[in-house]
Amino acid sequence: MNMPARSPKWAKLLKAIFAACKAIGLDDDSRRAVVEQLTGKGSLSGCTAVELGVVLDHLNRDRKQGKQQYEGRRRVTPSETRAGQLSKIDALLAELHRVTGRAHTLKYADAIAKRNGYGECVDFCDGRGLRYVIGALTRTLAFKAKGG
Repeated sequence: MNMPARSPKWAKLLKAIFAACKAIGLDDDSRRAVVEQLTGKGSLSGCTAVELGVVLDHLNRDRKQGKQQYEGRRRVTPSETRAGQLSKIDALLAELHRVTGRAHTLKYADAIAKRNGYGECVDFCDGRGLRYVIGALTRTLAFKAKGG
């Protein structure tokens, strides 16, 4: 059997399709029916990256039909005690973007938190972990501002 060539994008599209199916509540049989209808193939493993893109676009269009669209990870609404620290992290990331010219998103702060063991992401850090992330961002900003 001739298998299609796998690009690096293929695995990402496959994960996004499974996440979109979960978000809109499709079970395995329904997902297979959608794939069969759109591509003429019985499973996702036989699809190319272009065909996976078509399937993902179709699943994301289901929002117009009253179903929920997969939009990726959402941030939690912070409590009053943590809101100040999280806004400080946002301000430091914006300043880091201004100084370096490169966009630094919350994923950057999440990586700092995860790498140092404060939490999986800043959403799950306690007050102490957030202070440490703020400190790390402050040191990074000072280093980059000096030309480092």
